[in-house]
Amino acid sequence: MAEQRGEQKTIYVRASDVDLWRRAESYARARRLTMSALIMTALEAYLDQQQGASDRRDP
Repeated sequence: MAEQRGEQKTIYVRASDVDLWRRAESYARARRLTMSALIMTALEAYLDQQQGASDRRDP
């Protein structure tokens, strides 16, 4: 079964965030992750956390 390719997206990194981006690249490389995989994992965790916080606030 062939792997399906997703959409290509471009991320712009502010000059003030370049050090953070480089840290993330190093982290991903050390764990044999692509930046795409790291970003998607971080987005999922962030959204799950935000949704959980929202659920806890709603009666």
